[in-house]
Amino acid sequence: MFVRACEDAAARFEVPALVVGVCSADGVTELHAVGCEPDTRFRVASVTKPMTASLAARVLDLDAATGVWPEEVRIRHLLSHTSGFTGEHGDLNRFGDGDDALGAVVAELPSLHRLLGVDQVWSYANSGYWLAGWLAAETAGSTFEDALRRHVLGPAGMASAGFDEPDLEGTGGLAHPEPYPRARRPSGGLVADATDIIRFGRWHLGEEWTTALRRPVAKPVSGVYGYGFFGQRVGGVDVWGHPGSAWGFQASLLMIPDRGAVFAGLTNSSTGSKALTELEDLWFERVIGVRRPVAETVTLPPAALQAFAGTYGNDDTTVTVAPDGDVLAGEMSANGETVAVHARAIGERRFEVVGGVYDRERFDFPLDGFIRVGSTLLERAA
Repeated sequence: MFVRACEDAAARFEVPALVVGVCSADGVTELHAVGCEPDTRFRVASVTKPMTASLAARVLDLDAATGVWPEEVRIRHLLSHTSGFTGEHGDLNRFGDGDDALGAVVAELPSLHRLLGVDQVWSYANSGYWLAGWLAAETAGSTFEDALRRHVLGPAGMASAGFDEPDLEGTGGLAHPEPYPRARRPSGGLVADATDIIRFGRWHLGEEWTTALRRPVAKPVSGVYGYGFFGQRVGGVDVWGHPGSAWGFQASLLMIPDRGAVFAGLTNSSTGSKALTELEDLWFERVIGVRRPVAETVTLPPAALQAFAGTYGNDDTTVTVAPDGDVLAGEMSANGETVAVHARAIGERRFEVVGGVYDRERFDFPLDGFIRVGSTLLERAA
């Protein structure tokens, strides 16, 4: 049944290569591959973040100041996306691929725009992970890559994982021909196969100190966030993990601590998350007995919808929204593309896109004058 589901999802969402691995508490692992071999190595993108957070937890004091951003910004704010700083800094390939690349981007981080103070609003910030990775490397007296191998990849038994090129190319609108910037590696540069992602999940569930990383400390658009991990509840059971999307690859890591179960999904497609979402729900049904619930539509008065109208933006994304009957409609421009969206209300300030490229993606308005799209905070234009 799972094999057929993988084949069907890959075909419907035009995913050239897909590997899904699932592991139960007794260590029994299943690997299902479509369009490639089961040991194919993919770019895992932001699934790297739980590993960077694990490195930071092993070598740093998470309550310490960063020494780069203002004193109130602590290392834990970097890992929980609550520093208040914007998350990007242009094309980091300009810093080269030498051992000094990460330090070079960190030297420019004081110039980043600060949206809010610490702990005010959760906003996904890759910049915080570059800084956390650099601080861990400095403390370890090595490069970030060597520190990660010594303290995380090695202990977890991730034999295939590294920062070289994946075995296949990414595909779709978000694919990039240029190499992944070395300065970005702490936020999403790892390459690995599905078996190694499962090994990381099992290692994490088997270590007592890691439970502190899976403690809710911030509130994203949906669920909760700890340190390097998203949390959600499915059928009353806690689930932790992290998705990834970069350079035409999309990936997923999920763990169910109470069941000792791990899910790893890797694809080489910009639409791969659509296929993985379906396969995750099939896995939830197998392990927990239920799938994720579909959020009910909430009817908001016209005045409430009108209050959200406007144009919002940051350095690389612009979103314009306005009421259209009982939904919000508008356009999102990012990565040189403009896409029309329609979204239904699923809460007083929370919406879910219906149809199109971003179907089922959620956004919200956590504070007046701000929208959170793709987990990133954007300010309303004056």
